[in-house]
Amino acid sequence: MFLSLSLAALAWLVIVLIVRDWQRARRLPALQHSPVLASRPFVSIVIPARNEAANIARCLDGALSQRYAPYEVIVVDDGSTDATPRILHDYATRFSDKLTVVTGRPLPRGWVGKCNACLHGAQHARGDWLLFLDADTAPQPNLIAALLALAQQRGLDLVSVLPFNELRTWSEQLVLPVFYQFALTAFPLQRNLSADPPASNVLANGQCLLVRADAYWSLGGHEVVKDKVLEDIEFAQAMRRAGYRIGLATAFDHLRVRMYHNLAEVVQGLGKHAAAGRRASGWRAFWAVLRMSLTLLAPWLLSIAAINHVAAQPLAWHSGLALVVTGGALGVTLGFWAQRYRQWYALPRRMGVLAALGWLIYLFIVVRGTLQVLFRRGVTWKERVYSS
Repeated sequence: MFLSLSLAALAWLVIVLIVRDWQRARRLPALQHSPVLASRPFVSIVIPARNEAANIARCLDGALSQRYAPYEVIVVDDGSTDATPRILHDYATRFSDKLTVVTGRPLPRGWVGKCNACLHGAQHARGDWLLFLDADTAPQPNLIAALLALAQQRGLDLVSVLPFNELRTWSEQLVLPVFYQFALTAFPLQRNLSADPPASNVLANGQCLLVRADAYWSLGGHEVVKDKVLEDIEFAQAMRRAGYRIGLATAFDHLRVRMYHNLAEVVQGLGKHAAAGRRASGWRAFWAVLRMSLTLLAPWLLSIAAINHVAAQPLAWHSGLALVVTGGALGVTLGFWAQRYRQWYALPRRMGVLAALGWLIYLFIVVRGTLQVLFRRGVTWKERVYSS
């Protein structure tokens, strides 16, 4: 009997946690489709690009087609060795009135490449607001207006968004959804959505950061996070510590991104995040791992244990109770992930069955990336090695 009730209690805990995840996700605000602006300040889009020949054209097509004025686009060619410089030269020739291509400066000792490129680009910007976009993003026409509308309506100094992620290969589809859920678990949404969240709980996404220029420079720009691999989260946390207001929203209809293209890039990219994540999230990263493991793996294990228990004691009422509750926990978990795959990634609901497998793969990537840093091998990204 004790075993049956224990299984039922753990399963009930899983149900409670999943329902809370469901409720938190529904609270996330979304950027407006028809934004209304109180004013139209000058905006500078800053795009750091290093070996982005496969992505930069799509990014620039979107950045240069914004239904907003006035704005400018600045691309920093950060030492690219592929066809990126040629593509940038072609766009700069055709859009000389709006696009400026800047040659990246040498990487100073102790700096992360992206932080160096972002600061260099910002130094050439004229805008009252700075919009930092990654080169693998595809901005939709109303992105600037929608971001500014949210900032103006809520009195925000920095706005970041969760974009629509294009997941095409099996490695992307298996691993990235659980990675994003892990980030939302480690940085509690209910605190991010409050007016004044604790700085340590602030979450931001460096793929798209809109920040007031005077606030940006009051901190020294990206120099304040010059050695941080997770520069987006740590910069937003620095902004919050300085008293600025931070906002987060979904932007599924305003920004698309494809971060990785194959298993090697997934392992390399998420390994970099995992190795650096402990500093930004602290003890919450360990809690998030435990919580995600409980909600993704435990329902399967509890259901198997309950089935075995029923087989051993088929007539016991407590065995039936355990089977019903553990089955309910598994059903709620699968329902949550089926909806997440469909609504956030436009993938078949049946992919939710594979979320637990994706989590196991992600845990392997986390352990691998952490060990690489601990044994001073470092993690590699964009042909640069970061040791810590």
